[in-house]
Amino acid sequence: MDLFISKVWKLIDLQLPLVVTDAETYLVREGNITQEDYEKIKNVARSIKSSYYSGDLNKLKTSLKEALNQLKSIQPKKPFPPEMKARFDGVIKTLTELNEPQQVTS
Repeated sequence: MDLFISKVWKLIDLQLPLVVTDAETYLVREGNITQEDYEKIKNVARSIKSSYYSGDLNKLKTSLKEALNQLKSIQPKKPFPPEMKARFDGVIKTLTELNEPQQVTS
């Protein structure tokens, strides 16, 4: 369970803020993602953070599942630049890992 919480914190503290900033820059400067997709990314970050701080593990798991579905639905008009694609794919990978059934070892 500690690894799960540690991964969620990494997502909240390191990964999502960079992707939100990337999306903002990409939308404003390049115009290659829609305002709707940008809002999805911001809402995902807000929802995960809120669920994490609520202390409700079931709410957090639901939030993580919804976040993965939301982010997978984003369709940029042009491919993301390499750095943004790497960060975005990193968030998807972390969310996928967090949504896998937890392995309990004794």
